[in-house]
Amino acid sequence: MKTLKMLSDFLPIPSYTVIILCFLFPFFLVKCGNVTLMSVKGTDLITGVSKQKMDERMRESIKKSSPYASSVSNQEDRPSSSDDSQEESDKGDISPNLFVILSFLMAVAGIAVQLMKTIRNKYLYHLGFSVTGLLGLLGFYLSFKAKMEDLEHTTGMGMDGKINIAYSFGEAFYIAAALFSVVFLFFGIYSYLFLSKKDLEKI
Repeated sequence: MKTLKMLSDFLPIPSYTVIILCFLFPFFLVKCGNVTLMSVKGTDLITGVSKQKMDERMRESIKKSSPYASSVSNQEDRPSSSDDSQEESDKGDISPNLFVILSFLMAVAGIAVQLMKTIRNKYLYHLGFSVTGLLGLLGFYLSFKAKMEDLEHTTGMGMDGKINIAYSFGEAFYIAAALFSVVFLFFGIYSYLFLSKKDLEKI
């Protein structure tokens, strides 16, 4: 039990810190072959990001890895139409995602609670934070996947093998989800053993 107590004091801060750092890396990727057309970071999903900014990133990515960089540059230099193009741009904006915001706040709250010496039974807090953070990422996964599948059907992505556009979730997303799972499983086992010990002491 002493070893578990030491782990319960050590585990939260490194785990939540790595989870927070994961938000600085892509959570979602759209690729055409080996070329990454779009990458959406966790911070983009927290603050929201405009379509114009995403288009700029896409052009930069294609310039670095595509043989068609010159044609992309020519398209970039063309003047854009005024009001209509602005309306279309606004429609493509990525709004802040409540599921991702929730998961991020849970990681921050986990660190804050662990640093507070006056709080007792911290394992209960960590159980709540980790399961809520995990459910937040799961909600994002399911909602974003459904959205991209709808987009695939409406735009005909990869149809007839002419354009093979694939979407995937980034490694940072899976790492964050895995760490929330580790924290949840550890404190789930810890709370079970802790409560079992209390029951034995009562007997």
